[in-house]
Amino acid sequence: MSAGPGGVRVEHVRNGEAAVTDSGTLSPQPWPWRGRARVLVEHADPSAGLAFTSALRQAGYAVAVCPGPESSQRCPLAGEEGCAIAHDADAVFFALGFGTAAARQVLLSLKTSFPATPIFVEATARESAEWPELAAGCAVVAPAVAPDRLVALVGGALARRGRA
Repeated sequence: MSAGPGGVRVEHVRNGEAAVTDSGTLSPQPWPWRGRARVLVEHADPSAGLAFTSALRQAGYAVAVCPGPESSQRCPLAGEEGCAIAHDADAVFFALGFGTAAARQVLLSLKTSFPATPIFVEATARESAEWPELAAGCAVVAPAVAPDRLVALVGGALARRGRA
């Protein structure tokens, strides 16, 4: 991961999982991988996101990482342009928290735009109780979820959908 213009962190991969425009906003690109189940990891902590990404890739999944919008930005998913990565994801791990309006909007947009996509939300019991409409319909996992446990949860959900 590296910091792009405006502090936006993106993972640079050949054929691009995400690109940064000159204005410093995320410009998600289509998935370059074919034939593998695709998992989008929405995580603002680069080191934690990398641990989940590594475990998922070792399990055979194609993985894209998005750090979520910076405080001064709007997620493309919440706008008219949409997000090619989220659109084509077979599962999403959302670990941006519920603490900011921007993060809550990302989760709401994921849920409303892709209701059939399994979404795993990292949240405390308190957050789930405070924001029940956000947690509803998602698989809520504890903030200390181990990467291998997330891999197992994703694998189970995708197997039930015939995508594992």
